[in-house]
Amino acid sequence: MITVKTLLLPSFENTVHDRPDGVIADHSPDYDLAVVIDVLRATSVMVTALNAGAKNIITCGTIEQARDLSQRSPIRSILCGERNCKRIEGFDLGNSPSEYTRERVAGKQVILTTSNGTRAIESMQTVSTLVIASFLNISSVVNRIASANSVCIVCAGTNGEVTAEDVLLAGAIVSRLRAQVASLQVDDASELAANLWRSQITSKAVQDAGSESLLLANCLCNTLGGKNLLSIGYGDDLSVCSRIDLLSGVPTRSETSDNFFTFDLT
Repeated sequence: MITVKTLLLPSFENTVHDRPDGVIADHSPDYDLAVVIDVLRATSVMVTALNAGAKNIITCGTIEQARDLSQRSPIRSILCGERNCKRIEGFDLGNSPSEYTRERVAGKQVILTTSNGTRAIESMQTVSTLVIASFLNISSVVNRIASANSVCIVCAGTNGEVTAEDVLLAGAIVSRLRAQVASLQVDDASELAANLWRSQITSKAVQDAGSESLLLANCLCNTLGGKNLLSIGYGDDLSVCSRIDLLSGVPTRSETSDNFFTFDLT
């Protein structure tokens, strides 16, 4: 039997944004697998970059940590990330998946810091296995979860608020697991997420004979994260991040060192 718990927000205590002295609540030892979600857009970027041939991705919580790591890195690296949805001044790339082309990232180490996604990763730092999920690689993620025992799905949210785009992906994962795993035990948050996915996407896809990806893109326009992106001209990212199973493989943490987390595609 697989047990699944969903956190609609990461568990933080007394954390101040971009402050290295923020204290993170460690709730990860109870799980053998953590799945981190930040649909708009960090985890979508990570999946895209590694599929485009990036050597690996290192995530960190603050801008200062990212810059310091870039200066110390012995291999070719690029600085990437955002604050308030916009590319950080002096960084090579922002947080739009479309930026992460093979020409820009192949063979390079990506150093990434974002407002929400990389902090969610940090919140599960001691779990034995940590993977990255997006709609782009959902089938690969579900297949990975199917071999686990206890799973925690972590929704990054936006600036401390629950975001429907992350909850929708959590619900899609739970729904697919139910179809694939004979014995599955989920908590109430997972059930709520699955109900949201079913009501907003699955039932409408059957009724309207529409593409799930198209319905999802339209749905994201009305989420907190989606509205934020639309307001500053990043609406194209909503359709990019909604392409279900466009890519394969699962970004998996291979190393943790001094609050830096290295991910490779497996």
